[in-house]
Amino acid sequence: MTEKFDENRRKLIKQSISASTLVLVAASGLTIPRVLLAHWPQDAFNAETLEDAILTFLGEAEEVNDEAIQFTIGSPPTYAVNGATVPVEISSSLQNIQRVAFLVEKNPFPLAMALEPTSAMSFPFKTMLKVAEDSEVIAMVKADDKLYRTSRYVEIDIGGCA
Repeated sequence: MTEKFDENRRKLIKQSISASTLVLVAASGLTIPRVLLAHWPQDAFNAETLEDAILTFLGEAEEVNDEAIQFTIGSPPTYAVNGATVPVEISSSLQNIQRVAFLVEKNPFPLAMALEPTSAMSFPFKTMLKVAEDSEVIAMVKADDKLYRTSRYVEIDIGGCA
């Protein structure tokens, strides 16, 4: 008899905790999709040319090619077995970074990743990109209203984009 009572009591406690948590989340407004979802630059991701993707996401600014950003791609560098998971890493000592973009020249939609880093984000930043075929991969950083650009060529064995 006490086992059944204990089981019912446990269920009641679990359900009460779940219900309380749900009420708190709903009251905080976190269940509203516009609060949960980050800004999505849809036009930039739908751009079919490099120039359109850069202009749409990063805007117009003076473009600088220098050593302010370090960029590696592939493992070993410049080579990836599977285009669906190409490792990339970017680091920079620049201050006031506003946006970071990874673009793949020969992908159907060149903008592969776009970031608007917060102060909580640290460099180096590592992620994976999809690359359709052997291509130039471009990393761009917008800081202090200047565009810093660097690129690497990567060879792919198995394409990552359909």
